Amino acid sequence: MQDKQLNSVILIVAAVIALSAGAWFGFDHSRNSAQNLPPKIQGVILPAAKKIKQFELFDAQKNKFSLNKLHGQWHMLFVGYTHCPDVCPTTLAVMKQVTQLMQEQNLQPPSVVFVSIDPERDTPENLAEYVKYFNEDFVGVTGSEKELKNLAQQLAVYFKKVAGSSGDVDASDYLMDHSAAIILINPDAKLHAYLTAPHTPMQIIDAIIRSQAYYNQQKS
Repeated sequence: MQDKQLNSVILIVAAVIALSAGAWFGFDHSRNSAQNLPPKIQGVILPAAKKIKQFELFDAQKNKFSLNKLHGQWHMLFVGYTHCPDVCPTTLAVMKQVTQLMQEQNLQPPSVVFVSIDPERDTPENLAEYVKYFNEDFVGVTGSEKELKNLAQQLAVYFKKVAGSSGDVDASDYLMDHSAAIILINPDAKLHAYLTAPHTPMQIIDAIIRSQAYYNQQKS
């Protein structure tokens, strides 16, 4: 039964890929090129990708993670924290599915980077354990509050410490409000698109394919 369900999902993904590619290549390029309009997705592809300035975070092995790490391939960035009760584990689980399904269709999925905005509790060790639970290749990074705010401002994402179940914000009981969008970074290390919630594997794969096609069209 599980094999049949998996095969059904793979077939659906293949159909989404075909439809996404067909919708893009069947687009009225004469009209669209004049206006330089990106294709529609659940979220938004920026007409002109946004340059990201230098930042300095650290990965789970305490190695420096800065702008140069984003060059050369596509990335999906998501801001959150390991104590998140719902949005973060749900989103990472969906990105795990996206990675698996794209690989099964012989497509290169974007690398996934989970940016913890809770450095007080998210040590490199527990951050590593957290992301590896979803996929061995996922990368977890964090840094100082100053550097996290620097990156968040550039990406136009939001985070804020708020009261926990006790009604107070203290060292042992607090939550982190944060944006739920997945940030798509292109191989030039520029902010390319926002993929908005609710996230599903099919919608994310569709957005990735359309984003990559638009990027290639701009490069040609």
